[in-house]
Amino acid sequence: MFKNILLDNLTIGILVLDSNLEVKYLNKKMRNILKEQNIDEKRLNLSVKEFSLIENYQVRTYDIEVENEKFVQMEFHEIMEKSEYKLVTMLDTVQDFIFYLDSKGRIEYFNESYANYLGKSYLEIIGKKESEFFPKKMAEKCEINNRKALENGNFYEEEKFQGRWYQTFKSRVDLGNDKYGILGMIKEITDSKKKTLDLKEKVYKDLLTGLYNRNFYEEKINKLLENKKNTIFSMMILDIDKFKEINDNNGHDIGDLVLKKISEILKRNVRKSNDFIIRIGGDELSIIIDGTLEDLEKIYERIQKDLEKENLSNDLKFSVSVGMAERYENESLNSLYKKADIELYKMKDKKQKIK
Repeated sequence: MFKNILLDNLTIGILVLDSNLEVKYLNKKMRNILKEQNIDEKRLNLSVKEFSLIENYQVRTYDIEVENEKFVQMEFHEIMEKSEYKLVTMLDTVQDFIFYLDSKGRIEYFNESYANYLGKSYLEIIGKKESEFFPKKMAEKCEINNRKALENGNFYEEEKFQGRWYQTFKSRVDLGNDKYGILGMIKEITDSKKKTLDLKEKVYKDLLTGLYNRNFYEEKINKLLENKKNTIFSMMILDIDKFKEINDNNGHDIGDLVLKKISEILKRNVRKSNDFIIRIGGDELSIIIDGTLEDLEKIYERIQKDLEKENLSNDLKFSVSVGMAERYENESLNSLYKKADIELYKMKDKKQKIK
């Protein structure tokens, strides 16, 4: 049951004993070790402790179960030169995942952190491909990344996997005589990534309302429209009517509360992924959608209904004036804003004339 071509090609000795400590399996390397030690494999009667004392080898012992039978598996690792042993020992103390793949992507070396992350034993990992330990999507990504490392000399990326952030670096290693492989290192960066994302959030978010701010508008929205020159976008600019009077008569705390209330209403009435709500400055707000003017008008209708129902505890009612415009093909953000701004002042003038 233990015969395995892979085990015979390992550079470590594998010995399996049954519950009576009788030998059930020896791989090719183990037979060579016994020959070196002048031990006749046909007359093996050593105890586990005596096996552990075989010279020049570090022995690791595991209890395993195969087909409901219990066995003792012993691995014999040749003790390396002092400098090489020191290096491997140091790598085993590193928290980052370090591994080496051959030219076909099979794992030839891995440190203890990588084994602990995979939750597998030495025999379950050695000689296997990375892709055998991950879900299909991530497995395919591993194969693609390995090809990039071999073709370009190196590969680097930051990615989120199972709720954690990782930094992956892979580099082609040329060993001479047309032999090559990949040295890989994976570092978990969840905490530092969270700090970076939190900082970006602060840079692009308005502290009072929680909406995107002018930085986001000028950098991200500008870039979005430049990258999607043929996509239809529409913009709405909103101004709070008589906002100066609200501040002067009721205080800035009430003015801030009005801004927050209107921001909440806007958030409730836009689509989550394709719409952006921005506080451009003061009481000037904007909604930018990946859609037509007709789509934007429907959003405005919902906003108006909520505004009509809303009032503060002191019965303060508030309203907004808006201007809306649809983007022409290749039109800039600045041009789109000017069109919407013109429509905004048309509505303001109309409200003034009614009074």
